[in-house]
Amino acid sequence: MPSTRAAPKRPADSEGETTSKQAKPDDDIEKFSVAKMASTITRQIIHTAKAPAAVGPYSQAVRVGDTIYLSGSIGFVPETMELAKGGVEAEAHQALKNIGEVLKAAGVGYGNVVKTTVLLKSIDDFARVNAIYTEYFTEKYPARAAYQVAALPKNALVEIEAIAVTGKIVDV
Repeated sequence: MPSTRAAPKRPADSEGETTSKQAKPDDDIEKFSVAKMASTITRQIIHTAKAPAAVGPYSQAVRVGDTIYLSGSIGFVPETMELAKGGVEAEAHQALKNIGEVLKAAGVGYGNVVKTTVLLKSIDDFARVNAIYTEYFTEKYPARAAYQVAALPKNALVEIEAIAVTGKIVDV
């Protein structure tokens, strides 16, 4: 297929005339080939027996490059795969403990978390979950979104997902 671009103009020659050089359609493709520009991106599945096993076709976490994506965690006690008893506070504590175990399996901690999403069965539990949340994330809080949802898996009251980064974090 012919190029639809205008051919680039050459500078004026000694007699003041300009000439044009017809660009070959494949010039840009050769220079900026995706294959030449792409680098290898590593993906690692993170799993630990110290956090609840996935209850569906997903991983506890996936590391891609320097970023770790943690699946949503509800307040399952890993040994029983039952929700922690004691309401939204107990479930929030357990969900955050589970997140901590997955972070540990990935070689990082709560301080490496840069974003969380909190899903609540009732937005009325927002303040109670916030109080628990601040026991795990202090000072340099991650970015966060919180939503009330119609329902959560296994009738949980709260679910929390997170994104973390690897390496040393330097606050500026």
